Amino acid sequence: MYRVKTIYRNRGADPIIERGPWHEARRDAEYWAEQLRLAGYSVSIESQHIKTDDDNADLAAALAGMA
Repeated sequence: MYRVKTIYRNRGADPIIERGPWHEARRDAEYWAEQLRLAGYSVSIESQHIKTDDDNADLAAALAGMA
């Protein structure tokens, strides 16, 4: 999952940070990031690392050992 993070200033000392909706494909987030860059915003792309079932193997083994 990917989303666009926009940073800008609005007459204050502290920057305003806005995070967009999550996109499943990185290319979708890159498209929106480019559109915001063209409009003059400073943007970056954040990713969310999702664990798969394989990542739970250690937990499953620990729970099985407790039973």
